[in-house]
Amino acid sequence: MFSLPIRLLIVTILVLPLVFGCANPKSFATPQDSNSANVQTETQQGQTQEKSQRKTQGVSGTVTRVTGNQMPTIGENRQRSKPQPVKTSVWVFSGRIPAKGTSLSITEAKQNFKLVTQVRTDKNGKFFVKLPTGEYTIFAQYGNDLYLNSFLGDGSFKTVQVTEGEVTETRLVNSENASF
Repeated sequence: MFSLPIRLLIVTILVLPLVFGCANPKSFATPQDSNSANVQTETQQGQTQEKSQRKTQGVSGTVTRVTGNQMPTIGENRQRSKPQPVKTSVWVFSGRIPAKGTSLSITEAKQNFKLVTQVRTDKNGKFFVKLPTGEYTIFAQYGNDLYLNSFLGDGSFKTVQVTEGEVTETRLVNSENASF
């Protein structure tokens, strides 16, 4: 089909980029000796250690409140009220807690469940708590009650899992005064 010179030209055009493309462009740009390779490895290891030291473990989240009519509407150009941040205490208990509604009294919670810690949210409703690995139930405080409107299929309040070296994100939304 093609003559021999054309075949050689095609092979040359296809093979040359492969041969020169396999060269390491870094080796042309940076002379390497045994010391520079070691310095680079030590620097990379230092950066990895720095990142792992900055990494924390626990739960980060927000507490908000939704009120009013949240029902979808047809034909109306009405906007629903947006969740508002809540400045409050967040209570962290170890393990699962059976639910008998959306809230627990502080007295009942203290007497019957293992309180790990309490933290305050900031003005934006945000909080962070360092925790060891494990399963936790987290409530927001409203007056003398602890509120959580999320549940597991076994009839207990929703829990969060803290995993080694990870920050678990959660949202606590109080919807007691909202219609859905």
